[in-house]
Amino acid sequence: MSLWVLALIVIVIILLSYLIFKFIDGNRDFWTKQGVPYVHGNQIFNNWNRYTFRIPFHELDNQMYKFLKKEPDIKIGGTTLFRHPMLFILDLELVKNILVKDFDHFINRRGIEFSDPKFELMLFNMINQDWKDLRVTMTPTFTTSKIRRMFGVFVESSEKMVNFLESELKKSSDSQLELRGVCGRYTMDVIASAAFGVDSQNFENENSPFAVNGRKLQDNFSNTLLIKFILMILFPKIAKYLKMDFFNIEAINFFESVVKDSIRRRKELGEKRNDFLQLMLEAQDDTDTMAHSPEDEAIIDQYEEKTQLVDSKKLIKMNLSDELLTAQCISFFIGGFDNIETLLLWVCYELALNPDVQDKLYKELHGATNGDKENLTYDSVNNLAYLDMVVSETLRKYPPGVKMERKCNKDYKIANDNYVIKKDTHIIIPTYAIHHDPEIYPDPNKFDPERFNTENKMSRHPYAYLPFGLGPRSCIAMRFALMEGKAAVAHLVINFKFSPGVKTHIPMKYTTKGVLKPENGMWLKLESRN
Repeated sequence: MSLWVLALIVIVIILLSYLIFKFIDGNRDFWTKQGVPYVHGNQIFNNWNRYTFRIPFHELDNQMYKFLKKEPDIKIGGTTLFRHPMLFILDLELVKNILVKDFDHFINRRGIEFSDPKFELMLFNMINQDWKDLRVTMTPTFTTSKIRRMFGVFVESSEKMVNFLESELKKSSDSQLELRGVCGRYTMDVIASAAFGVDSQNFENENSPFAVNGRKLQDNFSNTLLIKFILMILFPKIAKYLKMDFFNIEAINFFESVVKDSIRRRKELGEKRNDFLQLMLEAQDDTDTMAHSPEDEAIIDQYEEKTQLVDSKKLIKMNLSDELLTAQCISFFIGGFDNIETLLLWVCYELALNPDVQDKLYKELHGATNGDKENLTYDSVNNLAYLDMVVSETLRKYPPGVKMERKCNKDYKIANDNYVIKKDTHIIIPTYAIHHDPEIYPDPNKFDPERFNTENKMSRHPYAYLPFGLGPRSCIAMRFALMEGKAAVAHLVINFKFSPGVKTHIPMKYTTKGVLKPENGMWLKLESRN
């Protein structure tokens, strides 16, 4: 090949790369034309680091939030993501209005079109009336009385985790263990049992079929996935035509077969278990899914009241076909795995770095159980005030969802402001940034469970804490996730003492291949209390 041909090819590649970049980086004047304060990502981080995801997801939003908050009394700010205009919400009263008071203007999330029809049936990806009907149908599955029925699943998986850690400690020469894999095994074991009705066997065999396929849905962030993600946002129709998918389809098909096999066994053989799958099967035949037990009615709290759809009495129960039920079980894994793994990792880390907090929590647990671990029941765990404070502070500092997105479905005038949010505008509520705002949480990087004592909670704006969202589109499995996490933390702390080891990174560096995950694993020193 002659030099001039080679030079021409290089010039064409450079020119195409420049044009693609300019297209992706376009729309910079969208917000300034509307008089909305605007921040562009390259005002904070260089373009290469942003577009190759070398900056942790939460940190970009956090720095944009800080940049915009320099302007006094600011309620909204604009930015762009792959040329798509996004409206940042910075005012907590406006957050409340969007999530609850005026929810009818912001019903949907930003949807992503998938080629596999199973994804269209998942609650998190549904929109409008279909979402409303399925949400109302599924809500009774996650009431307090139903979570109580599933508590045995959490205990069984927690005990497996404790036994596994005891075994690993005996093999370790320095008592230092990497906990990310262990916490992931616990979460996977709970989901396997609760949502799929099977034993994951991943504590006994890390290469069990469930474990192998579970990992295929995790830690799969790569350059290929990055390109798919960008194309699915910029050109959703083309991406769908090319059958691009964000998740490993081989793993999805495996989990589909597991669910369908469990459904078949239960229907043909009459098998029953106290798990999510059983509750969903009961909902298939239940003609009154809106009914709550007396226990549920007695303890509906402020959070639950805010999740109710105002027109729920008018909504029609959605027929739960086996296909629809299967889709929810798979989405249970997709939505639930990372959240609890992340919670457990950072609880252990913060307890190791804050021995005074760990000692206080241990004393509470020991007192509640009278030294007998068999007394770790649903009621005892649910009533532990300091455990709740520790978990809440962990979720504040390390929220499982670093931001929420909504899509405006009809023009909305902001209260006490002349600005109108136009239909189809994409909304960002920066959860991580709000949780780390020093005006709301002084010294936000300090781990302090006392932030969540009764007095301090009452002194804050109720929408300053959003780990699972708030309003009708909040996480439907919030109660399940909290009890799953608390049960695991209780079993860990009552059985082990955590401390930093020589392999522990202080401060911890976050990986860019996930959300709020440690870059080089979570190494801590453990001491058995048994």
